[in-house]
Amino acid sequence: MSEKKRVFIADDEVETLESLKKSLTLSGFEVRATFNPREIIKMIKEFKPDVVLLDLLMPDIGGFEICHIIDADIEIKGIPIIIISALSGYTDIKNAYELGVVGYFTKPYDYNKLVNEINKIVARR
Repeated sequence: MSEKKRVFIADDEVETLESLKKSLTLSGFEVRATFNPREIIKMIKEFKPDVVLLDLLMPDIGGFEICHIIDADIEIKGIPIIIISALSGYTDIKNAYELGVVGYFTKPYDYNKLVNEINKIVARR
């Protein structure tokens, strides 16, 4: 039996977070999540996910800043990041890809497409 792939979710919208966490768990992933942006880096280091699902609009520390922190930390640099955000403007999407994210989904998103993207990314790791 193969080991479950690990997905970490960071989103300050608790309902969105819990719904996605439940759906991904039912789809066979091992999932950890937080709605508190101040916990993200510590939790990623402890959990060592195969992919991070990250909202951009969060209080205190936004998703773009989290991307910079991950990229600068040798311990977690290189973990693939997929953005799930209400921001749908060209500049936001362009900036995210320039920071090295591997996928970008705007809310509301197609769950099946998201799972397919996660599976493609973890298969390459």
